[in-house]
Amino acid sequence: MTIQSFAMPMAAYLNPTVYESLSGNDLYVWIFSHVFVDKKFEAIFVMLFGASMVMISQKARREHLRSSDLQNRRFVYLGIIGILHAYLLWYGDVLLALAITGLLMFVFRRKKSSTQIRAGIIFLIIGSAISLIIGYTVPVWEPGEYETNRTEIWQPTSADVAEEIDFYTGPYERQILYRAPQAFNRQTSQFVFQSFWKYAGMMLIGMALYRRKAFKAKQSSRFYLKMIGYGIGLGLPLVAVGTMLHFNYEWDFRMSYFFFSQLNYWGSILMAIGYIGVVMLFCKSSTRSFLARRLSDVGRMALSNYLLISLVCSFIFYGQGLALFGDVDRSLQAVFVLGICVLVIALSAVWLAYFKFGPFEWLWRTLTYGKLQKMGKD
Repeated sequence: MTIQSFAMPMAAYLNPTVYESLSGNDLYVWIFSHVFVDKKFEAIFVMLFGASMVMISQKARREHLRSSDLQNRRFVYLGIIGILHAYLLWYGDVLLALAITGLLMFVFRRKKSSTQIRAGIIFLIIGSAISLIIGYTVPVWEPGEYETNRTEIWQPTSADVAEEIDFYTGPYERQILYRAPQAFNRQTSQFVFQSFWKYAGMMLIGMALYRRKAFKAKQSSRFYLKMIGYGIGLGLPLVAVGTMLHFNYEWDFRMSYFFFSQLNYWGSILMAIGYIGVVMLFCKSSTRSFLARRLSDVGRMALSNYLLISLVCSFIFYGQGLALFGDVDRSLQAVFVLGICVLVIALSAVWLAYFKFGPFEWLWRTLTYGKLQKMGKD
């Protein structure tokens, strides 16, 4: 879902018509990624992070550790990793946002699952309402403010695009100078007005699903079939309608950015719940198959794989490597995605054949628990 932001100018992720032609195979690749991938797997990622907060708190109580101290260190060190990742490798980092949101949502870890779900929905509604309200206020913005925001966010000039390509295909030091403002904007204004509310809502839903044993494949098949039916059955039409509206209104900044995007906002969360149901049904039938074990390896190294993908993509697209930024269309990006997926699956399997944790999972656990964790297998 993030390959576009590694391979193309930043605005092309939000507005796919801004760079390269959106036709033929490129159009089909974009439609598939937007409808079935974009924001859906991010939602699962954030829900699992919320679930992990409950899981680690329960584990800490069993081991007679102070859960709050443990979690606070966990959030702080994840945030530091996120800051380094954002400024040194990729402006689109989510780790710092997860750490700050997790720190604020930690208070909900012992609440009833029903309370967590209600609170999560409230946070999600607030996030959606902010976007809608800002969109409705456009007519009363200061003169020129709308055009400035449209240029910066949605429709950069050809000179702006050329400048971004020049920076990212240039020396590493120049990339940092260009990347820093992008990362800072995501970590400040975008976090306050967008990311926090969505992440908070999804974390709380993840906590509730964990407490209801939905992530452990211990619910009935009927329960998971309902997740699939309601999640994908309601979410997919929302996303599809939003996609059609983008094209019908010719990707108008105000309509697409503030209004139509909300259909993917809500549809993605529903589809993520449906996807979870699919995976859990698969786990109920088999956790020992080759596919299940390989996917499990990838999940156990989620942080290391997340950072590895940034390292690989920065080498492929940025100036310190092959410098293909701006030269790879969406069809070829899809080929890169498949290749990187194979690489991640293979490396995860090999690494975990010899070690208990991924390298960054080991580092994070060592810092969190304040003592050196055993890395090798017995």
